[in-house]
Amino acid sequence: MTDTKMFILIFTGVWCLVGVVVLAVGLAFRAAFRRREERMRARAAGTVVEVVRRMSSDSAAFYPIVEFEADGRKISLESSDGGGRKRFYEGQSVEVLYDPDDPSQFMLEGFNAQAIVGKVFLIIGLACIAIGVIVGVAVNATSGGFHIK
Repeated sequence: MTDTKMFILIFTGVWCLVGVVVLAVGLAFRAAFRRREERMRARAAGTVVEVVRRMSSDSAAFYPIVEFEADGRKISLESSDGGGRKRFYEGQSVEVLYDPDDPSQFMLEGFNAQAIVGKVFLIIGLACIAIGVIVGVAVNATSGGFHIK
């Protein structure tokens, strides 16, 4: 096998391996999101009462403090559904999904970063696998195949 063919074989293998690892991370994110979503069986109308700005070393992130009612009690908590863009504003109505056994565990419907991150990892993983397979097949077809001696 020539050095070029060996390089292409390693190249395709590495891309496929990276793709599988990234795909596995994406599947783990999706599974964690689904488990979290299953616990959130109760719904409530909520209101953003404040938007907190959190600073890191080089950027800011905005997190809404949401007030909603669960089992006749008013609950006011900071949501983990925030980000670098200010997507929420004071007085905004939001739909809250929460765990009826522990209302402090909640998420905002339609604003879950964990689900988005999972999808991004799935797409990147599939793209890496596709690159490895396409390059491997194309090189194999144009070079008369791989023959290991």
